[in-house]
Amino acid sequence: MNNQQIETAAPEVGAASGSSAGGRESAGTAGPGDFTLAFERDGSETAVLVLAGELDLYRAPAIEGALAEAIGLELNSDRYHKPFLGVPPAADAHGLDGKVRHLTVDLCLVTFIDSTTLALLLAASRRQRAQGGQLLVLVGPRTPMTAFEVTGFDRLLAIRRLDDDPATRRTHGK
Repeated sequence: MNNQQIETAAPEVGAASGSSAGGRESAGTAGPGDFTLAFERDGSETAVLVLAGELDLYRAPAIEGALAEAIGLELNSDRYHKPFLGVPPAADAHGLDGKVRHLTVDLCLVTFIDSTTLALLLAASRRQRAQGGQLLVLVGPRTPMTAFEVTGFDRLLAIRRLDDDPATRRTHGK
């Protein structure tokens, strides 16, 4: 299993990043102002991207990079201000070879999400569908859903609501 973890913080004076190193479990340590990203691929065409903490403009490059790595294409977000929302072209000569067909984005530990991240999720979802893949967004009881609901993205993205049990999240996330 291939695990990667990236811990970052907004480029502010005195900003601190998430804590402990390790696998996917450390994503649970994110608190307000923290950001943790963990990408877990099982070796086939399935992967889970776990995001925790605040997802805002400052975190968009790391999120876009992880999504692009998973699905193998740039998301054309025009540097996070004018997201590509059109239907992407059909799979090219590369298709989904070696890339993730079923990507789950776990937002159960997210404390804030802005429109930049929503646009990245929508662009990745559309890219996946155009290539015969799927992007599933997992949310929990504490995931801020207002941004999804106000923008209508809750109707555009495949979203599954989960309870607080980490075992349930892991089972449904793959």
